[in-house]
Amino acid sequence: MCSSDLTELTNALLLLSRSERSAPVDGETTAVARVAEQVIDVYRSHLGRKPIDVKLVVDEDIEVVAPSSVVAVALGNLIGNAFKYTQQGEVIVTIGAGRGKVTVEDTGPGIKAEDAAKLFERGVRGETSAGSKGAGLGLAIVLRLCQLYDWRVSLAPRPNIGTVATLDFRLRV
Repeated sequence: MCSSDLTELTNALLLLSRSERSAPVDGETTAVARVAEQVIDVYRSHLGRKPIDVKLVVDEDIEVVAPSSVVAVALGNLIGNAFKYTQQGEVIVTIGAGRGKVTVEDTGPGIKAEDAAKLFERGVRGETSAGSKGAGLGLAIVLRLCQLYDWRVSLAPRPNIGTVATLDFRLRV
């Protein structure tokens, strides 16, 4: 794990700890597209020399009532995983996909539909993660943040090849 990964993990754990003791929303609003641009820039170095085309598509910007650091942790994990596991092809981050959603699509090795929900459990890593670093905490942290802010997160196989991660900011009813 590099120092920026450790800093992000520490910040996420601090946010979760604070949120356990108080209300998760302090009135701060965040423009999701701006955070997505920043996250992509930060994680771009993880691509190295892999032949990957990264696209950010903003169909509709989304404003959420949450600190930008919370949004950055959630998006950072989903985008970071796409960059880590994709060896070639593309990663497409779409803001406003289906109104109020962000999707991260990649052409990596993909996941099995029956394994998708398990990947959000602490310590669980996908079978394609063999040889990669990580403790299997990232998606568990994203799920906990989603529970605190009443968002939804999901993973699914992408048609043909890869994975699609969806972060839905719309309030559950």
